[in-house]
Amino acid sequence: MLGDSTLISHYKKYFRMIKATSPELKKIAFHIRYRVYYEEKKIIASDMLGEGLETDLWDPCSIHALLYHKPTNQPIGNVRLVPLHVSPTQTLPVEEHYPKPFDFSRAPVEHIRTGKTAEASRMLILSSFRRRESDMNGDFENEQEATGDANGKRFPVSYLPVCMIFATAILMQEEKLDYGVGLMEPRLARLLTRFGVGLHQIGETVDYFGHRAPYLIFPEPIYKNLNSEYRALYDTIQSELLG
Repeated sequence: MLGDSTLISHYKKYFRMIKATSPELKKIAFHIRYRVYYEEKKIIASDMLGEGLETDLWDPCSIHALLYHKPTNQPIGNVRLVPLHVSPTQTLPVEEHYPKPFDFSRAPVEHIRTGKTAEASRMLILSSFRRRESDMNGDFENEQEATGDANGKRFPVSYLPVCMIFATAILMQEEKLDYGVGLMEPRLARLLTRFGVGLHQIGETVDYFGHRAPYLIFPEPIYKNLNSEYRALYDTIQSELLG
């Protein structure tokens, strides 16, 4: 694991998180989704897209965040939060797309609508900043040379998905939500758990943009479960998102 100062200095040197509040920034978010879901993974048909953008009917009411790579000033990641109380369908996307019953037998709530909630979705990072398939049983590494230091040392960037979850938790707390729900790859859930993020699985794995299962995310306990280095990272992202 990276040391405290090394983690923060690495993040601040190479990455930043912003809230996509303008139409221009939201269009950038939709284009990243297009690049990942259509160009990279080929999991969305072209007739579902328009002008290099991937959008749906929940986007206008959603809160969007972008992860940027500072050396190139390029957006490399995206996540959105869909608050239930402003949903145009009065439902969350997961309620429309998850084909199996939810299982709350081991969860601290009895229903997806218990309390004020939202969905975290469209959480993605461009392939050049994701884990290589050959590294599946080892550490995450960034394939971009720009993340090396002056001596050519390469840093693991397994913390980037953690940054995305931190952004989600920060936005949930800003909206005064009790918890969120999202479809997530089980291996990502295991990674987040290892970093101290508490998740509650509430259903079986299904094939939706890859193998995913539904999880509950409670934002308030996340910070207290983190060690000091990841609390500092959380604080940094919170400052970036909320100004």
